[in-house]
Amino acid sequence: MAATKEKQLGMTAVGTAAFSVEQNELLNALVLCAKVVPRSSSIPLLQCIKFDLKQDTLFITAMDAPSQAVLQMLKVTNETGVDGSYCLGAREVIELVKRMPHGNLSFTQQDSTVTVNYGERGRALLQVLSSEQYPELPKPGNAYFLSCPIEMLRKGAHASKFAGTDEKLPSISSVYLYDANGKLGFMATDRHRVYRYISEIVIEDTERFQNAMIMAVQFKGIVDSLKSSTVDFAIAENHLVLRDKNIIYFGRLIEGNYPNIHSLFNKVKDGTALQVSRAAMDDTLNRMLSLDGVENNRVTLEVDENGEFTIQSQSQTGEICESFPDAKVDDGFPTVKFNARYLRDGLLVGDREVRTVTLRTEGIGLPGYIEFDGDASVVVVVNQVR
Repeated sequence: MAATKEKQLGMTAVGTAAFSVEQNELLNALVLCAKVVPRSSSIPLLQCIKFDLKQDTLFITAMDAPSQAVLQMLKVTNETGVDGSYCLGAREVIELVKRMPHGNLSFTQQDSTVTVNYGERGRALLQVLSSEQYPELPKPGNAYFLSCPIEMLRKGAHASKFAGTDEKLPSISSVYLYDANGKLGFMATDRHRVYRYISEIVIEDTERFQNAMIMAVQFKGIVDSLKSSTVDFAIAENHLVLRDKNIIYFGRLIEGNYPNIHSLFNKVKDGTALQVSRAAMDDTLNRMLSLDGVENNRVTLEVDENGEFTIQSQSQTGEICESFPDAKVDDGFPTVKFNARYLRDGLLVGDREVRTVTLRTEGIGLPGYIEFDGDASVVVVVNQVR
């Protein structure tokens, strides 16, 4: 069995490296690795995590070549002063460390085996493999880095909720990163709705910046994992690079052109508008999504005979109608229909402090534009349903 595994993954390692590290620090690094390591791969060694011990720094590499890769650096205690490098099976080491008690862990290599001592009486033995055939990390080269507050990157990563999920349409399944008149912009669409966020991150050298697409799921997963308050951001030739004090992430860029939908936003201020409490509308839509059998989760927005704004939803087994007496509605606001889930997703992406939203449309069958009062950086476009 061991011989078969060795044949599949590579030669076993040699060496006598030893280090100790806190369980929670190692676990945090391995959890990030778990978001990168592929479940299956034509290169089985990629289902391992590479450990490189150099003096008192442990370099941990996980890769899903050519899609993405991450390098992390942990301060450890080098027990013997001997450097070393080897690979451990990702699933095995992640699950093992996750179940270990808090406190100090000691990793001691004896050629093809690592002994992990934990607690007062625990010991585990793991087979290690040579790292010689492990692929090299991409190189950022002379990339142009922007310094980005992590909260702005996370707000940009909200775009992933509006991206498609069809792997055959990679541009629709991506987040578009672009120069929005000298500021870093984020956009995503699944053809039913569009998310656009223009951050306050300034692109000072616009000639060195290139627009790019990155897989939405990967982008959000990594951004949500970063802990630093500020992250360096760059679009290299083939990769998005995110870098903080102890982490470097490489995400493979998607080739091709992003859908030309910028012109949609020329009509943000056109048509008639409705201003309503975000919390109240969210609460109503949440209730309406409880009805079974409503095609396209359809809800109808209209002004009733008393001049009050209402939302209605109807199925074969039930009906909900709620009014909003405090809403402000322009004269001539049309009766329009939207997918309640898409509309609710759009409501929830603005800053938490936002209390009211404005929904504007030019008429029946035309897109609805959601703006967040007090937060002009985000606009969501939601197409109507029939």
